[in-house]
Amino acid sequence: MSLIGTLGEIPLADVLRMLAGGGKTGRLTVTDESEQVVVRFQKGALVQANTGRRLQGEDALLDLFGWKAGQMTFVPEERTVTPNVHGELEALILEGLRMGESFHRMQEVIPSDRVVFQLGPGPRESGETVSAEGWRVLRLVDGVRDLRELGEALHLPRAELAWLVFGLLEAGLLERVDPWKSLRALSAGISALFNKDGVEVDERMEGEWRKLLRFGGGVQRVEVRTTAGKSLRAAVSFRGGIQASVVLSRAMFSELAVKEGEDVQVRPVA
Repeated sequence: MSLIGTLGEIPLADVLRMLAGGGKTGRLTVTDESEQVVVRFQKGALVQANTGRRLQGEDALLDLFGWKAGQMTFVPEERTVTPNVHGELEALILEGLRMGESFHRMQEVIPSDRVVFQLGPGPRESGETVSAEGWRVLRLVDGVRDLRELGEALHLPRAELAWLVFGLLEAGLLERVDPWKSLRALSAGISALFNKDGVEVDERMEGEWRKLLRFGGGVQRVEVRTTAGKSLRAAVSFRGGIQASVVLSRAMFSELAVKEGEDVQVRPVA
């Protein structure tokens, strides 16, 4: 293993050009405190890039250009890999220098399809303009729909929608919110005989959900979702002492196929 240096000392573009120009075969690993990207070369050709997150191929490389810090090491390694990077090196570098910082910032604020947005405080600059597609997004964000649901409603590819949302976030027209709460499923016990269709949640959760613009007037219904993807919607009531739990009826345990004490995700719905 050879230590090349840090991103603060040596530009990533220079390292990639050096490895390519030297006809190197092996893996370049870039590591910071929480992430790692592995870039593989074969006889000087950049053929593969992967991160510990969902980014692969040219997206992983583009994201790496947005890193501010990271330690770089190179290990010569004769290994056959399946290429997932196919662009010409100089074109990839130019794209990284042009878009890498914005792309990396977008991955930080939109790390998954489950993030949720609501209208923001307003444009950060006077004269801010919004595209027709941007207005379609603004009309649908409500503090409930996540990115996946927005994409389905707008019939937009994920990548295109993410850039639209990111632009609106940067402009101050949207803000990210977190309606989902991870709660422990508890049985309602004998009280389930009298409340088969509703769930109970701690009153503190209602206070947090009321901060969402959509639910300033209160929350009447919630969605309960399991890690396996099963979900149900039900009326909700609030009381103290439940803490980080959601009280479900016996029928709901059966419908969701969960056991008492398992964690489920809960969010308010209209």
